Amino acid sequence: MVIHVFSNYKIINNVLYLYVDDKCEIGSFYSDEKESLLSKVKRYIRDMKINFNGTKVVLLLSGLMLGTIYLNNIESNKNYDVYKGNKYVYNIKDTYYPTVDKKVDNKISEVLEDVDTSKAGYDSPSYVKESKNIITNESHPENTNKQIQDESSASLNDNVQADLIVTINRLNGEVLNLTLEDYLVGVVAAEMPASFNTEALKAQAVIARTYTKKLINSGRKITDDVTTQVYKSDDELKRMWGTSYNTYYTKIKKAVLSTEGKYVTYNGELIDAVYHSTSNGYTEDASFVWGNSVPYLKTVTSPWDTSSSTFQGSIDVSFEELSNKLGIKFDEETLIEVISRDDSGRISKIKIGDKELTGTSARNIIGLRSSDFDIIINASSVTFTTRGYGHGVGMSQYGANGMANSGYTYEQILKHYYSGVTITDFK
Repeated sequence: MVIHVFSNYKIINNVLYLYVDDKCEIGSFYSDEKESLLSKVKRYIRDMKINFNGTKVVLLLSGLMLGTIYLNNIESNKNYDVYKGNKYVYNIKDTYYPTVDKKVDNKISEVLEDVDTSKAGYDSPSYVKESKNIITNESHPENTNKQIQDESSASLNDNVQADLIVTINRLNGEVLNLTLEDYLVGVVAAEMPASFNTEALKAQAVIARTYTKKLINSGRKITDDVTTQVYKSDDELKRMWGTSYNTYYTKIKKAVLSTEGKYVTYNGELIDAVYHSTSNGYTEDASFVWGNSVPYLKTVTSPWDTSSSTFQGSIDVSFEELSNKLGIKFDEETLIEVISRDDSGRISKIKIGDKELTGTSARNIIGLRSSDFDIIINASSVTFTTRGYGHGVGMSQYGANGMANSGYTYEQILKHYYSGVTITDFK
């Protein structure tokens, strides 16, 4: 039996990714007296009969990039000895030169847990080694935000999916570095119910990936709450899902990996991939929420939301609370006048007492689920009945699930909610 230090591989954009077996000792991996690292790479390519003509080899361990080896232009060699299809095409002997960047030290094995390779398939994007650990900057100070941003500052076309590392600044003070796809599993699980149709989960994965990539390109800090996107760790998902953990985790991970490398663009640029829970039957034009008109964030119909459990809500707000929130004296004689509604049916202008507000401002100040609401003034409180949940711009998550249940694919869902966009595959 041939023994290798690599347990799996994948080829993306003519780059060979070698997954280092997590059971090997990293120290000896780099400084083995019996066999050099370069020789290990060459032997693995030869023994596994890998059809690879590129020059870049990236070494990965549980989602962490250990380093890169660049190869000579093999096509120019006239020695033929590498397997391709059913014959040997060129000789890898003496054609490689290493430029290894050791980004980790021997202590890395102390913070890595076992990796599940039971479903790993060679050259398969659907089943790659899953990282069950989190690696923090505290453990490895060399993984700084600057390095991550520098790596991801290249153009989208040049970026290779497996290279992208996401730094998450958690509210509890932890700083995590995860591969993009591992991060997206925690985001999709936190942002959308796992019981949703798989096509809706795929749509959420593509939107979350697009949103994340644009954040990284802009240099913005990524958190684990609603200021960017909610993220939950593996342990948090186990507590949230209980006995359904294995079923839901597998479902969401497949949805994420089946869309790996896909982004939403408009005129060749990443979109502002905003989304919300539930529309009021129509999505909102971005100009009514943020004041800027965006060509792909226009009002579209979303009738699937009206039957969802989150479509309608109602709260009572006391006169005293309204007075405090609005900075006015509110009582039973105070008038509330809806001045106008926009094309989506949401309130665009409202007057409460002598205070005139936009519907979005009223929603945020009072704490309503939507800016589409009706009002009933009671003896000591006001009842607000809302339709929809969230700002209403972009993809409606419950609408996406309704579309998926009606037979629409995730591409059709995305192109419905984001006008004129392209689903771009950068695998």
